[in-house]
Amino acid sequence: MYTRHVHINVPFTAIADGTMARLLNQAPYANMCFPRCEAFWFKPTRGHPTTVDAAHWTDNIREFVQCVHRMFPNARMCGISSAVSLAENDHAVFDHIGELFTQLIQLSTSVSYFASSEHLFPARLVHTLGLTSIAYTECASSALFVCLIRANHATLQELHIEATQPNVLAHIVAHPTPISFPYLSVLDAECLDFNPDFVPTYAPTHAPFPRLCSLTLHHPYPFTTRALFAHNKSTLHRVSLHIQSTHDALFYVQSKVVDKHSLPQVTQLDIRVTCNESVWDKYVGRTTVAAFVECAPRVQHLQLNIDCVGLEPSVRGYITHTTMANIRYLKIGHTALSISDVVQVLERVPNVVQLGIDPQTIDPTTHTRIQDTQSLDHLHSLIRTYPHLGKRLNHIVFGLATCADMEGSAHFAIQLAILCRHTTRIRWSTHSSLFVDHCTRLSHASESPYAAYTHRLRTLDWKKNIL
Repeated sequence: MYTRHVHINVPFTAIADGTMARLLNQAPYANMCFPRCEAFWFKPTRGHPTTVDAAHWTDNIREFVQCVHRMFPNARMCGISSAVSLAENDHAVFDHIGELFTQLIQLSTSVSYFASSEHLFPARLVHTLGLTSIAYTECASSALFVCLIRANHATLQELHIEATQPNVLAHIVAHPTPISFPYLSVLDAECLDFNPDFVPTYAPTHAPFPRLCSLTLHHPYPFTTRALFAHNKSTLHRVSLHIQSTHDALFYVQSKVVDKHSLPQVTQLDIRVTCNESVWDKYVGRTTVAAFVECAPRVQHLQLNIDCVGLEPSVRGYITHTTMANIRYLKIGHTALSISDVVQVLERVPNVVQLGIDPQTIDPTTHTRIQDTQSLDHLHSLIRTYPHLGKRLNHIVFGLATCADMEGSAHFAIQLAILCRHTTRIRWSTHSSLFVDHCTRLSHASESPYAAYTHRLRTLDWKKNIL
């Protein structure tokens, strides 16, 4: 039995009235065991009313959990999601679903939790110890989950939080009783902070996460962000920052959270800016982009997704004029680039091994398609000017949306393949086969404008690759 992940979607009433336990204790299920299963995801639904007295529900729940443990003895990751609604106003059901969740979680060391009611997260669950991973999507009481997180501070290795209640992250690290998470290495926080100026009474004077290696922040949290970066600049190896306004970006820069060489050990950097503001002047934009890229002098994996009208010229100007010799993997998104721009970028990243290009990166105003002699002359000129372009680049990935201009994108890919003579693989991460169809036609057709390069193009490995 090689199943490694299993999803259990059953009506709660079938568990409460003993139906599921009886079924699992009969052939053929009674003898089934999946020792390689690592995780089970449980999603109960309300189900039909049951005639079994609620006094027997607890015993039936316990027997069902024993059956689950017998079938998946080595599963240590428990995912919990519930669509049961408070509108049904049946607190006996909620309390017993909470009991079910408690028993399932106590079999695990890793918990992923999403539920639509705080009744499904009983207070006694905060005493569950020994967890190494917690993922929390907030639809229940964040206060109880903060207690659970803090209760497992000695063993926790990964923490993923998605919350809409204010200052959840701050309440984890700022507390009358200061604690440390000695083994936490991964923190992913998507918390909406309704009070960005919040300053807790008990500010940490030590490093809450002394071994933090990977940090993802979907919003800046002025107090918490400073506390994290103040103590972890030398431990972080991977940083992902999602920025949704000019205010967010300027906070990181002006507070010196990101500054030249401020993250000396980071080798993987992901910067995503999503905003519709166009208030950036040229100097501020270039300074901001430079600060984000130059904060990590050892970065090897760099991803820039700048979906911001005001910043786009600064991004284009920076990445086409700044040498980044350490970069091995580069992905660019939402910054319109022409073939000439991409050539300049590749000149500035001489050691890049893989290049990723997102949908909005291909500039539709530059007439990518070879339709006239002048365009073909421009391609020949680039080939003569850059004879050794991308000498280590062997892999190009196009992340194309299904609504993109597939034919234009194919021309873009073909021209890049011709220019980058060391590239052997071109991949695409879209569900449409049109892109590869166009690339194949342009590579092999005798009437193709690229007919002179047919031999070179036929050596390429064109395949779909969902990344």
